[in-house]
Amino acid sequence: MPYPALVPAQLVFSPEGIPYSSIYGDVYHSDDGGEEQVRSVFMAGNGLPERWRERSSFTIVETGFGQGLSFLVTWQAWQNDPQRSDRLHFVSVEKHPFTAADMAKLHVRYPELATLSQELLTRWPLLTPGFHRLHLDGGRVTLTLLFGEAADMLQQLTARIDAIYLDGFSPDKNTDIWSGPVIRALWRNSGPGTTLASYTVARAVRDELTMAGFSARKEAGFGRKRQRLAGQIERAPRRAPVYDGPRQAVIVGAGMAGCAAAERLAARGWQVTVLDKESAPAQAASGNHVGLMHAHFSRDDNLQARLTRAGSEYTLRHLAGFSATTQVSSFWGLSGVFQVAKSAEQAAAQAAIVQLQQWPADLLDWRNATQAQTQFGVMAPWGGWWFARGAWAKPASLCRASLVRFPQLIRLVTNAHVAELKRTEHGWQLLDASGNELASAPIVILAQATAALELPQAQELPLSSSLRSTTLVAAGALPEMSAGLSGSGYVTPQLDGWHCIGAAAAKPGEVMTAESANLQALGQLFAQTAVVNLPTGGTRLCARPNSLDRMPLVGELPQAHAEQGTVHQLFHIKRQAGLYGLLGLGSRGLTYASLCAEVLAAELNAEPAPLERALLDAIDPARFLLRAMRKGSPWPLESTADDSDDDDQDA
Repeated sequence: MPYPALVPAQLVFSPEGIPYSSIYGDVYHSDDGGEEQVRSVFMAGNGLPERWRERSSFTIVETGFGQGLSFLVTWQAWQNDPQRSDRLHFVSVEKHPFTAADMAKLHVRYPELATLSQELLTRWPLLTPGFHRLHLDGGRVTLTLLFGEAADMLQQLTARIDAIYLDGFSPDKNTDIWSGPVIRALWRNSGPGTTLASYTVARAVRDELTMAGFSARKEAGFGRKRQRLAGQIERAPRRAPVYDGPRQAVIVGAGMAGCAAAERLAARGWQVTVLDKESAPAQAASGNHVGLMHAHFSRDDNLQARLTRAGSEYTLRHLAGFSATTQVSSFWGLSGVFQVAKSAEQAAAQAAIVQLQQWPADLLDWRNATQAQTQFGVMAPWGGWWFARGAWAKPASLCRASLVRFPQLIRLVTNAHVAELKRTEHGWQLLDASGNELASAPIVILAQATAALELPQAQELPLSSSLRSTTLVAAGALPEMSAGLSGSGYVTPQLDGWHCIGAAAAKPGEVMTAESANLQALGQLFAQTAVVNLPTGGTRLCARPNSLDRMPLVGELPQAHAEQGTVHQLFHIKRQAGLYGLLGLGSRGLTYASLCAEVLAAELNAEPAPLERALLDAIDPARFLLRAMRKGSPWPLESTADDSDDDDQDA
């Protein structure tokens, strides 16, 4: 089921000048002072700042983000504490988020928080339902915003909570946020030592907490409120054990997937070795000159659509974070992408999605044929989708920038073909064809596309590849382009004197046939272009790695089917301890790589997941095995996938 569209909060103030919700008829904080309420009620009630001291990571979950004051005050206190944890995770749910412009007006009232507010607002996401991951304070603080109904969002959360800010409008104004499903979802993500605090002492709230497995007590209140609530978990849920071994990993593959995984782990202090069989990184699909990236949309807002939206938005924020360094700022751009409808039927479907789903215009909009010709100089007889937040990037440069971002923590070893994986007492040993050790570590991540199938530990994964092609066309040979274009083919804005067009299907050795097909597709975008005489800079063929359902495979790999026994859910599947995959990115390498790497890094560090549980399940490498076992189907499955209708041309 798709999430309902968000209704943003309206900027209204009470007669006393306190931010006020016209939807719930209540103020956002006490009239005794919002900042002090955070410190006296939520922080003190959870034993902060003392409890986060000397910790590697600390996770707080809040049930109402509002104007973000609790987050900003907590961040400031954490930043000012010399004994603070290495990392702070703050997860907050909000059904009616403010726009960035309204947040800025609210934050003017707190000049002492201005620097933190500016950093937050610079990264403030589009107001779309789902999870939004923001890295702040040089990556030391991570804010995960859950936009939507509290019960729906928190039931999709995967986290290990240390402290809970039980907040929201008064229980008699907004009963949903204090309901049993919300409290139970918080309990399921709690563990031994989890604490909670709230401004309310309502009997109904205390009863829900007790029934869920928490205890709660009344304590002296703040300001004119006589009492507040503090508590802790009494009956902790059973949770899978977390990885607590050495923070060392070997990654096989130095394409976008492997380099992203290395960067995300190194950002958390891991020592990472990246092995690649080629002489340099990004030699396969990640070696294309330029790729385009944009979100995908569907009538039913399916899992793939939701994952591409999350991936493209996370990648944009990730690239913006890179832009402070010289390695990245020159090879990506937010120029937008126009996708030409291929038929009247597709155009009607596209226009209907824009009209009915009401996405922010920056995320998805519609252009008719005349508008397309005027704005993009492209032939689009039926119109098409306009992605203002579509981007272009040079994948190989992103790979190199990822590898050098933490030079003391990432080691690249080239000409290193992993022919064998051996389980050892301390993890995994990686050997070459002669039996020589290339590396060893407790954690191994396979990110070498379909080459992973050469290893027995991964050979049952339903991965396949299709051969695709890209052709370089000299800048100046095409009409001036203000955006990336896609349709039957695609064309990127020029970089270093070349446009990149593609990605026609190809057969081994048939380079000129593929180039001709790419030029034909280009001619459909620019009818006035004489494609036969365009100056080209060569065509390269590369394998595009696919999965059966065109979703990536991200997570700990399952054991062989014969060793499983009877299972009913993904968490029952036996895994190969310490062996992970980041595979099957298909044509969406730019869209998926950084977000999927963040998923793996969060799992290995017992941090809140950046995605909804439904999306985590949809990319779990064990999903195909579970489906086969439920249906009694033969295993392994036939590894074929058709990506002929895949319009997103990342790499």
